[in-house]
Amino acid sequence: MRKEIFTPGEYYHIYSRVLFNSPEFKDIKNATRLFQSFILANSTKSSEAFQYLKNNKDALLEKAIEIAREGKKLVDILCYAIMPDHYHLLLCEKEEKGISKFIHKCNISIAKYINIKNDRRGPLFESRFKSKHINTNEYLLHLSVYIHLNPLDFLMGRQWRENKLKNWPIAKKKLLDYPWSSLKTFLNDNYNDQVVSNNEIIIQQFTGKNEYELFLRDWSEEIKDKIADFLID
Repeated sequence: MRKEIFTPGEYYHIYSRVLFNSPEFKDIKNATRLFQSFILANSTKSSEAFQYLKNNKDALLEKAIEIAREGKKLVDILCYAIMPDHYHLLLCEKEEKGISKFIHKCNISIAKYINIKNDRRGPLFESRFKSKHINTNEYLLHLSVYIHLNPLDFLMGRQWRENKLKNWPIAKKKLLDYPWSSLKTFLNDNYNDQVVSNNEIIIQQFTGKNEYELFLRDWSEEIKDKIADFLID
C-alpha cells in the first residue's frame, strides 16, 4: 500500500527506477518514447491518443498530442529529468488520483515499447514509483535545481556532488545540450517545452533567467550538505 496520499493542488517529487539499474534511456529512441509518454499520458484522453499511435502505421505524433489535449490534464509537470536508468518529476496533482494514473500510463507505455523492441517480457520499473510531498516553498525551489542538475551525474561524473564542480560554463553547456530535461524552459525565454506546464510558481520567484541560473550555480556548489533532503526512501 502506498504511503503517500496524493492531494489535488499539492506538489510532489516523483522518482521511478528501471529494474537492476539497466540504462535503458541511454538509448535515444527509448528516451524519446518516454518523453512522448510524458505528453500523451497527461490527459483524460490518453487512451485514445496511445490507441491512435498503435493503430496507424504512419501516425503523426502531432495528431496524437492533439487528441490528448482534447482531454483534461491529470497533473502539471513543473520539472523533469530523464536519466539513463531512472527519471525525476516535479508534479502538481490536478485531478483526483491524477499522479497515480499518469505514472501508471507512462510506465506501461514505455515498458510495452521496450519489451516489443527488445523481445522481452515483464515489468520495466522497480515495483511502485517513489514519491515525496513538497511541503514548503524552499523545498519546491531547491528540488527544481536538484532535478535540473541531476544529469551531471553522467555528463561530468558524480564527483560534482562532493562540491567538485570546477567549471560552471562547461557544466551549463552540457546541461543545456542534454535534451531530456526541462532546464531550457527555465533558462531560455523562447523555448517551448511541450511537457512542462504551470511552472510559473517557480519562475516568478526570480527576476529572470540569469537569477535562476545563479541560484542553480550556487546550489551546485553547496549540494554536499543538502543531498540527503532530496533522496526518496
